Amino acid sequence: MKGRTFRRGVALLPVLLLTILFANSCAPFLRSVNGFSMGASYYVDYYAASDLSAEIRAAISDVDARYSVSFGPSCVSMLDQSGAGAAVSLDEEEYRAFSRVFALAESSDYAFDPAIFPLVKLWGFDPPVTGTVPPSSERISETLTHSSLSLFSLSSDHTVSKSDAAAMLDFGAAMKGYAAERVRDVLIAANASSALVYIGGTIAAVGEDCRIGVTPPRDSKESFAFSFVLKSGEICATSGDYERYFEYDGVRYHHILDPKTGAPATSDVISATVISSDGMMADAYATAAVVLGSEKALALFERSNVRAALITRDLKVITYNVDVTIKDASYVAE
Repeated sequence: MKGRTFRRGVALLPVLLLTILFANSCAPFLRSVNGFSMGASYYVDYYAASDLSAEIRAAISDVDARYSVSFGPSCVSMLDQSGAGAAVSLDEEEYRAFSRVFALAESSDYAFDPAIFPLVKLWGFDPPVTGTVPPSSERISETLTHSSLSLFSLSSDHTVSKSDAAAMLDFGAAMKGYAAERVRDVLIAANASSALVYIGGTIAAVGEDCRIGVTPPRDSKESFAFSFVLKSGEICATSGDYERYFEYDGVRYHHILDPKTGAPATSDVISATVISSDGMMADAYATAAVVLGSEKALALFERSNVRAALITRDLKVITYNVDVTIKDASYVAE
């Protein structure tokens, strides 16, 4: 099968984080589905006996409709717009998703925290990027008081509420992984022999392994810094300080905020790729790793069933349970 390379590189827009380098052994794909959802493009190439386009689109649209902060009356947008103490009812699917997201936040020591949406809006990183000047330390400190998952309560009666009317959730850092997971499961259930799912840079492989290239987080002549093999059934997600950002007085301010400081993360990790059969975990932990830094991120990975590769500020590639092939000589495997 012929390889494809995808590009996006305008400074204030999201850039593609992964390049798909199809292995020669991959069978030709028979069908293709593409569209736009959750603020990003998606496509699914698959080989199956029947047309699964309706099921694939439905799975992606369902995730967007349920958890978007801006798409209709989703449970998340309803919660964000609710007053303090008002309970929002969740169905079984939504309750499971909320439980998983809250658990991932706790396990990451809240380096991944879906409750920092007020801070994201303050910085102007709610897509599209509108921020041009960093907010004052006073405004950050005040907004931090409304930006904690401790302000939310998930009840066993399948309701969720908040104690602060200004508190808001955004599941965006986990939902592309969840959508990829849902589509992967549709394809497996339909006995697709070979498939590749791409949703805004999060990728799932079905039926066969494929080689994935990770975009260099700094200027490079190469299309990818390194590559690795994504195994069938796995999902990978990459987060980096080069996705969404603005520059002010020569300083780059990127969209991955540290929930403890309310400002862009300043750890040694500038790009994190996490691989797991749990797409939501891969997505959330990729964000968490940029906040935590390499030492704490590796400790997180050791507690979880994931594989990962990190790029540090000095362009070292640190791996955990994954073999990488370096493409750009500027990057050195540690």
